Amino acid sequence: MTHLVHNEKEAAIAYAKAWNRLDCSDYIQLLADDAHYASQYVFEELTSKQEIEAYLIPKMQTVKVSGAKVYAELGVTHSGWLGRDCTFLCQGSKEEITAAILFDVKDGKIARYDLVIPELVQVQRSGVYPI
Repeated sequence: MTHLVHNEKEAAIAYAKAWNRLDCSDYIQLLADDAHYASQYVFEELTSKQEIEAYLIPKMQTVKVSGAKVYAELGVTHSGWLGRDCTFLCQGSKEEITAAILFDVKDGKIARYDLVIPELVQVQRSGVYPI
């Protein structure tokens, strides 16, 4: 079965579902083999699906084991990357956004995603937390 993503909104939904379920297996299938992931909180960019998978699976497992609460909400950016569908992450409660995640989709796969501080994008929240 081929797993495709057609736009940033679908990518944002898939990422939000992964975090809300603490299971990234479906999300990983949407990544291009040469996908890139960059975070303002991490020193080096990850440059392949395998590197991202090796990073994301243990990260979610750690959250699951710790019992920490993470909420992934769909939203839209209002500055910097104006009007782009994205995912917002909140930790502990749904009140304060701790990160915004932006996506680039190419040829039916997620080619890149970036985690940025939410102040860079001026968030428009949806109240939708896909599971």
